[in-house]
Amino acid sequence: MIGSVVERSTGSGTHSAPRNGGSGKTGFPSVQHRSKSAFARGREELKRKGTDRPTEVPIVKPSQAIGQGGGEGNVTGKVPPQPASEEDWRRQIDEENKKRVESMTDEEREQERQDILEKFGSGVGDILRKAREARERKSRETEATPEAGPSSTIGLAPKVSDPIAPSSENTPEGGAVEDSLSAVKAALQRAPLELRHPRAVHSILSPVSPSTPRSALSRPNTRPSSRADRRLRFADVTPQDVYVYESAPPSPKKRPLALLAPTDADQSGGDIVSLGQWKPRTPLQASTIPVPDQEMVDTEVDTNPPSEDPEEGTPEDIRRRFFPGVAPHDPSLEWIESSAEVDPASLPSTSSNALRFDLTGTPIPPELSSTLPTHLGLHHHAEGSHAGYTLDDIFLLSRSTVPAQRASMLGLLARIARKLGKGRRAAHRDEGIKELFGQETELRKRIVASGAEAIGERGSVGAMAVEIFWECIVGWDDNLADIEGVEFSESLSEGSEGPVTSDALPSLPLDYLLPQISDAIGLAALPSAFLSQLVDILHRLAQNSNDMAESILGTADLIPNIIRTFIATPLPPSESSPLPNPSAIQLLTTLALASRSNASALLEPADVLLRFIATSPSSSPFPHPLATSLLASSLEFYAVLASYGLYSHIVTTAWEPFARMSVFIQSSECKSSRLIQAWASLLEAWMVCAADPHETTPSHDILWSQVVGWAWATEVSGLQSRSIELSVHGGSERRNWEVWASLWRAEAAFLEGARLNGVRGGEEERLAAVGTLKDRFNDGFEGQVLLGSLQSFNTALHQQTSYVDWDVDIHQLKTLASLGTTIASALRLWLACTPPSSNGPLTSPPFPLPFALLADMSAEIAKHPIWSAIYGENAPPYAHLYCRPLATLLLCYLRVSRRMPATGQDLWLAQAFTVLQRLLPGDEAGGRRVLKEVAKLITPEFFRSRSWNIPPVIWDKGGMDIILPFLLHSIAPSEKDHIGPFWATPRSISQVSTQRLPSASAIRSRKGSLYGLPLSPDWCLSPLDHLLRSGSSPVFKKLPSSWDASETEVARVTLLFTRVVREVLIRQRLLQFSMNREETIFGCMKVFMLEHEQPQNDSSEEVFRDVIVTAFMNDLLDPFTLSASSPIPIQSNLEAVAVRFLGPSTPFFQYYTDFIALYDSISFSHPLFAALLLPPLSMRYALDYRKHFWGDFSHVLKTVRIPVDRAITGDVREYLWPIESDSQVIGSYLGAVLKGSLQGFVRWIAIHHLACNIWPDLRGNHEGEERAVKLLRAVGDQGDIQTVREVVFYQQVSEGPALIPPHCFEADVDSRKVREEWVGRVEGDLAKVLTLLRS
Repeated sequence: MIGSVVERSTGSGTHSAPRNGGSGKTGFPSVQHRSKSAFARGREELKRKGTDRPTEVPIVKPSQAIGQGGGEGNVTGKVPPQPASEEDWRRQIDEENKKRVESMTDEEREQERQDILEKFGSGVGDILRKAREARERKSRETEATPEAGPSSTIGLAPKVSDPIAPSSENTPEGGAVEDSLSAVKAALQRAPLELRHPRAVHSILSPVSPSTPRSALSRPNTRPSSRADRRLRFADVTPQDVYVYESAPPSPKKRPLALLAPTDADQSGGDIVSLGQWKPRTPLQASTIPVPDQEMVDTEVDTNPPSEDPEEGTPEDIRRRFFPGVAPHDPSLEWIESSAEVDPASLPSTSSNALRFDLTGTPIPPELSSTLPTHLGLHHHAEGSHAGYTLDDIFLLSRSTVPAQRASMLGLLARIARKLGKGRRAAHRDEGIKELFGQETELRKRIVASGAEAIGERGSVGAMAVEIFWECIVGWDDNLADIEGVEFSESLSEGSEGPVTSDALPSLPLDYLLPQISDAIGLAALPSAFLSQLVDILHRLAQNSNDMAESILGTADLIPNIIRTFIATPLPPSESSPLPNPSAIQLLTTLALASRSNASALLEPADVLLRFIATSPSSSPFPHPLATSLLASSLEFYAVLASYGLYSHIVTTAWEPFARMSVFIQSSECKSSRLIQAWASLLEAWMVCAADPHETTPSHDILWSQVVGWAWATEVSGLQSRSIELSVHGGSERRNWEVWASLWRAEAAFLEGARLNGVRGGEEERLAAVGTLKDRFNDGFEGQVLLGSLQSFNTALHQQTSYVDWDVDIHQLKTLASLGTTIASALRLWLACTPPSSNGPLTSPPFPLPFALLADMSAEIAKHPIWSAIYGENAPPYAHLYCRPLATLLLCYLRVSRRMPATGQDLWLAQAFTVLQRLLPGDEAGGRRVLKEVAKLITPEFFRSRSWNIPPVIWDKGGMDIILPFLLHSIAPSEKDHIGPFWATPRSISQVSTQRLPSASAIRSRKGSLYGLPLSPDWCLSPLDHLLRSGSSPVFKKLPSSWDASETEVARVTLLFTRVVREVLIRQRLLQFSMNREETIFGCMKVFMLEHEQPQNDSSEEVFRDVIVTAFMNDLLDPFTLSASSPIPIQSNLEAVAVRFLGPSTPFFQYYTDFIALYDSISFSHPLFAALLLPPLSMRYALDYRKHFWGDFSHVLKTVRIPVDRAITGDVREYLWPIESDSQVIGSYLGAVLKGSLQGFVRWIAIHHLACNIWPDLRGNHEGEERAVKLLRAVGDQGDIQTVREVVFYQQVSEGPALIPPHCFEADVDSRKVREEWVGRVEGDLAKVLTLLRS
């Protein structure tokens, strides 16, 4: 069919009249069935007419040539005779050009030259030169080969371009460029009509113009002849020849691409064949183009090209194609107009709604969003005129019904989430999205919600949903993957309907999400990489909280699917089968750490891990690193189960595989420190279970006789030898220290078990160990390990001082935790070697330790600011996890210090009171043991040796035994939730409910209800809390029948013990661990509040009236009175202290109103009771306290007779400054002073604020002038002479020590002069005041 398409001559014979194609019968066209194609109907028509298809290309007649005889511009309908030859024709044109140029003036030549340069550009000279050179070269070749036929060039372009080529005499290089330009002009004047349009001129020059490329998809109007020797040549392209378009339409149109002019080298290689002349297709039908008047065309050439065709898809293009009869910008076509362009500079750069992203998640600057190409795929949104997608666009398209579009947007959300997560950390701030700083948490929730909606989909949509969850859950905090033993988020509080945290993870719909993950893993519906991401997601959720871990374990078929897909893979593995994933075993370990119930549920699938123990890594079908990781992960999982006293029977059931594995670990083939550490930790856990088989579940799951029979003590020694070999041959020094820590703990566990089960308290085992340990720690390798750990620990401890950048601080804290574990393990081994007969000082240590270094190190640890920083608002929720080894180290050192002869009672008690405040949840057993030892030391002999006059009645009911149950309960208030200790004990394995610490926020919010640790400095007053809540106190419900102490007796011992704690700490210069002023004040207020809502039948029964109780309270409050030698800095306030007792729902102001009301009803001017009313009246507390005291209870003011020196305050200036400005309180001051009933401290405070509101030298400004005059007149008119004198002569300083009475009532001469002048300007009779000032 293509061969039948030929070009016909435009000037051929006359056209025949159109024939009627209708039927001869009806006159209507015959029916055309749509089932037949146009080609089929065409073939049938040819058969019916009997016309055969042309087999030869018809001869194409040459088109019309330029006439010779007419005048300029004359075009006739006849074909003029052609020149005799092409050379004659060209010579004739040259002569005419010369004559025309010669007849021009210089100005005309210059004008013609400028016109041509303006139309054709500055490169027209090069074009003409190349055309001339090509023509001359072709002429020479024709002369050399006379047998060659005429040029095969077809079309008009070569015939027209030849006449305008300059002669050899008039080249631009010769300076006669005017002749060449005139030749071009003359040729255009004589060109046929179809070539005289500027577009035709442009097409004539396009084959040789380097600045007008033609589209490779454009087609010529004529087909060139098919010559076998024809070749295409391309010119060398320079950077100036390349043009980069700034933008492209959504569907780019085919644009012309012109080949650059051939070079001399190209033309010398053969004939250059023209591909024809390109004519652009007009977008409108030919019938719609008006035909110009012939005369106008003959006499006029349009030199201004029409406007370019509009881009396809634009509103103008749509109008021209579909609505050609409608004027541009017609209101009826407003719907096709583009939305109004928005100036990018006007968009707020920080607005998340204006921010646009490309498909990689990178923000697009506003100034580029309107200029980027539209073919990049960034305009598929509603706005359409700006590149990129806003967050609203992305969230909307993430719910698209088109899977590919939805998957693309979900992937974009995942990439944005990755950048948001990295930008949260200071170290990666540059990788974040600065425009969205501060919005990460909220956006994370929205992105997670989008992923949750798509998690149930299959294919790419489901895969991208998994990617979103991985980025928002795992990648958001990628540094948390290896952290175990702590919850990252607070679990649901009892009785609440939602999470108490603002984190995004607790808001996940786990009831819907977890079954979807289970199905995806069970069906393997996603690629293996995404399935592995699902395991990581589950692990991170299990880390987040114990509630989530239980939800994961409770999801139907989830754990079996994980085991079948990632653990129980085919054996032996084939090339196509998946390999086991150690991350799946880590997930099981995390689930077991969460709770005892989880660990019990994982006992059945634990058997499948034996496949990794039965075969050593050296003979495993899996790669050696993978086999080693699988084995170490399995051992770590078994150790977690053993910490609950579970699954320890497996060592009996599968003893042979474990024995072979042990041989491999001790051999030279094992080079994994992690594997040695995991096996040593598992041996330790099993020996703890065997120490008391009654505590395992089920009981007698493993026996101590089996431990002895398996010679695990010898095995530990073999592991120590292997560790020495690994340390000598290289490896991480710190990693080797961690291995030694696990080996020391395993050896200590054996000695502790032998003490309980061995003959004579394990004396034989202990002596054997001591004999080797002396050499090992004296000059051996293990002594070097301990000394190196101590030195590194002290260095790291001194570097850990500021807690601003937690990304850096947490790594240093992790280093401290690792080194602290090693040191504490050595101390545990030392304690296991001590004889069990007594707990007193030893005559000689079992083996040498650097005791001086240990003492200094322990003191620095206890006083380090890290303990308060880990509970700060900016601290990570898991920071306190790394302080757990430090608390264990302090407990171990406290036990070591108790056995050292140089430690006195006062020193050890101070150490004990300090360590008790550094314990963390899980250390309850150690804290209770310390408290019991402390109670044994506080005896009558203890006070007599220190010359303390303590009434004997204190010991009538048992002394410390009265309050010991309350103190023990303050350490462990919960009876159900037991957190496992840092090291398992025979008692803990049957009691613990979880092996993970609560998050820092949970400790802060539930302190006192579920978690007693860490203790606050006022922990010694906790028995008073139980007295105030005796009806609901769990301690009173569990007290033995022999306990019969009264409230007064409990209060006496409590206050005495509190005094002992404070005195011991102060003597050892540990004041920071003692109660501050506010804690002491609130503790004494509790004593008075014991009478709240109690029947008042006999005042002698009131606890605060007891002489001993009053004396002990005065002893506690004396250091905080104004008569103390030096002021104490303000460290806290009563409102913050009261929260620990009242809870967040009861404000301290309510407690204070009850306190004042109780004073009003029963105090009878009790001086200490009255003194406790004053602290909330200082100016750093809210105005309501002063209004309530001075206004609502003004009638009790006369009973508050506290001397100035007995006022409870650390700095009296807190009552004086800033000056009172409330009119109601000032009026109360004035009324109380004028009544003359105020005395002592309260009178001084009232006089101070009245005088400062009157005198300009005390006010410091000129405000309140009117109120000052009124106050002065009221004092002068109604006050007695003493009151007026005190107000008139009052003076005070705002900086430095405050002036107290009577020095504050002695105004200097300058102040009197200023006040006298001010009074003189006041209108009215103030004679009394003036008389005093002039006296």
